[in-house]
Amino acid sequence: MSALAAPPGLQLRRHCVNIIDPQAAAATAGFLGRRSGTLASGAAAFYAHFADEYDFLYVFSDGPIAPGASGRYTPVRRPAIAGTGSSGSYTAPGYPANVTRLRGIVAVNFGDAPGGPTLHETLHHWAVDLDPRFGFGRDRDQSYGNHWGIAGINGQQGGFDPATLRCEEPSDRAAPACRPSADGITRASMSSFAPYANGGDSIPYAPMELYLMGLLPRAEVGGPFLVLEGAHFESSDRQRRRVTYSFTGSHTVSIEDIVAVHGERLPATTEDRHLRGAFVAITATPLSDLLMLRLERWAMVFGGDAPDSQAISFARATGGRAALSTRLGAVR
Repeated sequence: MSALAAPPGLQLRRHCVNIIDPQAAAATAGFLGRRSGTLASGAAAFYAHFADEYDFLYVFSDGPIAPGASGRYTPVRRPAIAGTGSSGSYTAPGYPANVTRLRGIVAVNFGDAPGGPTLHETLHHWAVDLDPRFGFGRDRDQSYGNHWGIAGINGQQGGFDPATLRCEEPSDRAAPACRPSADGITRASMSSFAPYANGGDSIPYAPMELYLMGLLPRAEVGGPFLVLEGAHFESSDRQRRRVTYSFTGSHTVSIEDIVAVHGERLPATTEDRHLRGAFVAITATPLSDLLMLRLERWAMVFGGDAPDSQAISFARATGGRAALSTRLGAVR
C-alpha cells in the first residue's frame, strides 16, 4: 500500500487518490452538510486526471463535517429501471459532458469510522423508489424518504427483522395478532433497528434489495413483508437490544403486489454485475500518510481485496452475485 508517482496536486495509491482542490473540498462539505446539492466540481477534479471507466465515485470529505450526514448519494446518470419504481431516466446537470459511464457519487463524511455507509449509499442507485401506497419509508411522525421505514425488510435501507417482533399483548404472539394493552394502545417490540439504515457495512443486502438490484429472482425474495401503520417509537432497551413501537394497524406487501404495480425486475446484465468504483479524498491540503492508509484500507475492504473483522465487501453483501472493483486505473 505504498504511494505511487503522481502529478502535482495528487497523492496516489493503487486503491485511492487524494486530490488537493480547496473549492471542490468546500463543495463536498456543503453537500454533506446539506448546504449545497452538487458534487460536480469534485467530479470535474477527478476526471481531469482519470478516464471515464468508473460506475461510482466515493468522495471523502476534508476531515469530519459536523453537523453533517455520514454519507449522501447523488445520481449522475440513471436509466429507467423497470420493476423498481424508477420509471424515467435522469442525467444530472453540471457534470462533465464527456463522462457517460458514471452512475452516481457517494459523499462520505471522513470523520466517521470505516465500515459504512458505502454499501447503503451505493444501494440508492436501485432502491428505494417504490410506490408510496405500499407504506414504506414513513411512520406516524415523519418520512424517511427512500428507505424501508417500519417494515419487516431488515436491510441496508432499514426496516426491522420480522422474526424478532413480539406483541406487548398478548406477549407470546407476533403482529398482526397484537391487541391493545390496558391503556388502549397496541405495542410491539423487536430487535433494535433504524427505519433508514442498519449495520453500516457489516450486513448483507436483504433479499428485497437484491431483487431491486436485479440480482435475485422474484421467486427467492420471500415475504410477504409486514408494514406497521401509524407506527410511533416508544422506547429502547439497550441492554436487551430491543425497541418498542406503538401502532394503529398493519398490512403486508408481497412481491406480487410490487410486480403488479411496477412490473417485474429483469435480471441484471453482465455489465451491471461487474462494477467499478473510485475512492477519492478531495481536500484543501494533502492528507497525512495515516489517513491515506486508512482510506486505501477502506477501499480495499469494500472492493474485496482485503479482509476485515467487521466490514464486508460489496461482493459479499450481494452473496457473490455482483462485484465492485476499487482498483484505480492509470493517471493521465
